[in-house]
Amino acid sequence: MSGTIRIDENNLVFEIHGIDTILSIRRTISVPLEHVTSVSTDKVPWQPFQQMKVAGTSIPGIIKDGMFLSSDGLLFFEMHDPDKCITVSLDHERFKKIIFEVQDKEDAAKKIQDGLAK
Repeated sequence: MSGTIRIDENNLVFEIHGIDTILSIRRTISVPLEHVTSVSTDKVPWQPFQQMKVAGTSIPGIIKDGMFLSSDGLLFFEMHDPDKCITVSLDHERFKKIIFEVQDKEDAAKKIQDGLAK
């Protein structure tokens, strides 16, 4: 199930829907736009044994929701289909990256980039 993103004043808000709120142990994540360093629409590999689950749900190839620790730091995933995910890299935040599934990743990335340009 895809989530949605929105810009609320100077914050980027990730909204998690349906059963994923239980699986990821979150409903929303909000970060200041000024802490976003980059946005990518590249396909996200599953990498089942490269990250350690901290909290959430992980069934390789099916679902990856929640917090995961990697060599890059703490990551947040909301992913069922890696082809529909955007990766938002952050600075000065708890999460180093948020990997988030959306309906239209090109549109979501453009929305974030437009918010950063303002």
